[in-house]
Parts: sequence; C-alpha cells; structure tokens
Amino acid sequence: MLRHSFIFIPGIGRHTENRLWQRRILTWNDLRSGLGAAGLNRRQQAAAREYLSRAEEALARQQAAFFARHLPRREHWRAYAEFRARTVFLDLETTGLSPYYDRVTVIGCCDAGGARAFVRGADLEAAADYLRGFAILVTFNGTLFDLSFLRREFPGILLPPIHLDLRYLLKGLGLGGPLKRIEARLGISRPETVRDIDGHQAVVLWRRFQDGDRDALDRLLLYNRCDTVNLARLMDLVYALKAREAGFSPDPAFSSGPAPDALPYLPDAFGRPLPGEPGPAAACASGRHPLLVPGLIRQIEARGRVPAAVGIDLAATEARETGFCLLRGEEADLARAATDEEIMRLVRAAGAELVSIDAPLSLPAGRCCTSDSCPCRVHGLTRECERVLVRRGIRVYPCLIEKMRGLTLRGMRLAERLRREGKEVIECYPGAAQDILGWPRKRADLEGLHRALVDAGVRLPARGRRPSHHQLDALTAALVGYFYLAGRYEALGNAGEGYLIVPLP
Repeated sequence: MLRHSFIFIPGIGRHTENRLWQRRILTWNDLRSGLGAAGLNRRQQAAAREYLSRAEEALARQQAAFFARHLPRREHWRAYAEFRARTVFLDLETTGLSPYYDRVTVIGCCDAGGARAFVRGADLEAAADYLRGFAILVTFNGTLFDLSFLRREFPGILLPPIHLDLRYLLKGLGLGGPLKRIEARLGISRPETVRDIDGHQAVVLWRRFQDGDRDALDRLLLYNRCDTVNLARLMDLVYALKAREAGFSPDPAFSSGPAPDALPYLPDAFGRPLPGEPGPAAACASGRHPLLVPGLIRQIEARGRVPAAVGIDLAATEARETGFCLLRGEEADLARAATDEEIMRLVRAAGAELVSIDAPLSLPAGRCCTSDSCPCRVHGLTRECERVLVRRGIRVYPCLIEKMRGLTLRGMRLAERLRREGKEVIECYPGAAQDILGWPRKRADLEGLHRALVDAGVRLPARGRRPSHHQLDALTAALVGYFYLAGRYEALGNAGEGYLIVPLP
C-alpha cells in the first residue's frame, strides 16, 4: 500500500489520490512517468517529483520517520508491509491502571524473531534499548495506556516513529470492544490455562508472584505473550482488510479475511526462554510496604498525636452494611453497622478523635443541593478531587451522579454530626489508597487485600468471621487516617469544596 500511496505529497489529499487511482495511476512509477496526464497543477507536479524521490530514498534506507511525518496519522498503517520485518508488537502488564501511581511489571514483545518478555527485577531496563531499533510499534489501546506507562517508566525513551493502535484500526473495520472479545469473534484461541485471565487478574498474578508463587509469574508471562503474538495476527488481518477497502489486493502473505481457520494460534512463538529469571530485586517491585504501620505509629507519636483512627466504609442507605474499624496502635477492631445511630454509638465507644469516612463529604463548588431541577445544576456533578484522581488514572465516581447522590447526602449529614461532637473528620477513598499503595481492590482480590493489610503490620482479630469487604475498606480508611496523622498525605481538592485525603507512601 505504501507504493500505491500519494497522500504524503504536499497538495495531494484523499480526493486527488482517489482520482489518480481511477485514472489507473496506481504506483509511484506510474505517477512519475505519467505526470503530464495525471491532471495535477504545476505546483502539485513539482511536489510530486520531489517527494517521490524522497520517498524512494527513505524506503531504500528503511527510514520510517519520513512516512511518519508525511502520511496522515490515520494512514500510517499503509507503511506496515514495507516495514513489517522491523515491526514490534507490544503489550504491558502493570501493578494497576494509573500511570501516575502504578508501575510496569512486564513488557511483552513479539517481532520477526519471536516473542520475549522483559520483567521487573530481572531485565526490564533493557526494553528501552530493544525498542529503539524498530520502525513500527503496534499496540492495542497503547495510545491511552501502554505509551503513558512506558514514558513514565523510561523518561526520554525513543520509541519507533510509527505507532499503530489496533484498538482504533479494528474499530474502524467494525470490530470494536476488548481484545479478547475481538479474538473470539475471529476464531483466535488461547491456551486453556490463560483463557480466563483479563487485565485485572493479571495484576493479581503479579502480586501473587511477589508473595512467592512462581507459577503465577509463568501464567502471567504466557498471558502476556498471547497478547503480543495475537496482535501480530490481527495486524496482518487489519492490513489486508484496509488494503481491500482501498481497492487493492494484499500480498498473499497477509491474512485475507476473518475465517477462523486462517487465524490459528501460534504456539511456536512461546518456546523461547526468558532473557533472565527474576532475581532478588523483584521483591522490590511489589507495591507492598512491610511493617508500614509501626513506622506510621512512630511518626504519629513524634508529632505529638495519638495513633488511633476510626475508618468508616459508609453505605448509601441504612438498609445496607456499613463497615467500621477502630485502628489503635497496630490493633484493628472491626464491626458492622447499619443505621446512623449505630455508627455514632460505635464512634463514641471507640474514643478516637479522628474519623476517616469513605464517602463524598461535600458538593461541587457552586452547588447548593443535589437536585437536577435546581439552577445550581449548571455547576456540574464533579468535584476537583475527583477530577484529579481521574487525570491520574484512578477510577472514581463523581459525587453527584445518580448512584452516588444518596451516599453523598448521608456522608455529609454524618460528618456534620461527628464534627458537632468534636471529632476531626476527613474524607478518604479506600480504592484510591489501595491503588496508590499497590494493593488489590476488594473486587479484584479480596484475599490479596487482606494479606496486604496484614503484611503492612495491622493485627486483625485472630478469631471470628473473616472480615467482609466492607470491613477491609473501613480498615483501609482508618489506615489513611494514620497517614494523615503522620503528615504523610496529599490533600486533593480545594478550600471551597474541601479535601480528599490520599496517602503518600
């Protein structure tokens, strides 16, 4: 397709290019030899002579940067066939979804020589030099995810000049949705051992590896290699379909359609050994903080404060369970509550001066109420603290979307009652705290969250029922209170709306 393309020539757009094709001017040689009959003006003819020569030279020297600069970005796929031997297919695994807080754990790559992985604690740093040698980088959703992580992990990294994001190329062909769903539609299979793994479970596998489960790393690497190898199959298919869409027959080396038999899984690409096994440094890759709580206690006491905090995982209504935790020293006392009166009794009995609540405790600036019919609705649904978290890649619901309004109103009422009784009240978001600390959220891996809290130095009751997910979030809220008392926190928001407290590890 690259030699059929003319839109890298200044003054020639898609309309003119289509007109040239209709006149049977199909290649660079056709245009060069038939400029007089091409229907171009003098300026276009002069540009064609110059840029055809420059394109020939760039292609001969395998300089993909020329085509990256002069082809429209949406047409970069046209360079794929000519630079296929210098294309790398990449997929990252990370400790979470936030480029601001999370880190890369595995960089999986597939090129003409096969598949390989760079692993944190083993040889992750070598990936930057490896990637520098390619002309084209192919990802799935790399525009929003992989490239952000790579640039944060390796400031100043030199990536291939052409980036093809299959998420958007496939969507343009009517194949939208997650990668695995697209693979299933096209009959691309995966080994049974990793067929049910998704991105969230990949995060859990890394954490289990950090706990000493070597099999978890093996599964994670196989899952990652499936992604990268299947990207190669999908890119071939995309190129073939796009070329046909433009009216050209693709090279037979490329897949010509979505028939399942034409897109087999490639097990041979998985036979290559890893470049190195994770060594002792891999233990440092974990987001866990062994003996975190004793250190916080020392810092709290050094500031003249008492290491005691109440954490409340507030439910939107009194009909649902609210998780409660009193964290005093290293001991966590967990309870359940339902009504506001039950919560108030538990707080009074706890005796702690600081209460950390998992619920919005204020309205967006300019809002006087939560009603959609009030004129204050023009000020929106979201507070500054929520916008900051979203920019940092942490999932959070705006405080005034319909499903959050009840929780916001209840949180504000409860906070006001507690403050009238002399309590210091802060707002927290356990999900954000867990992401920042590198711990799993409750819905991803409840057992992993329980283990992370114990690893941090919290002493949970030895007997009784296993803590509920509400209680573990309440414990996380209390731990955010410890970060606040120790002065190791960031306050997100502004004076008008109030602040959301997140930990500084």
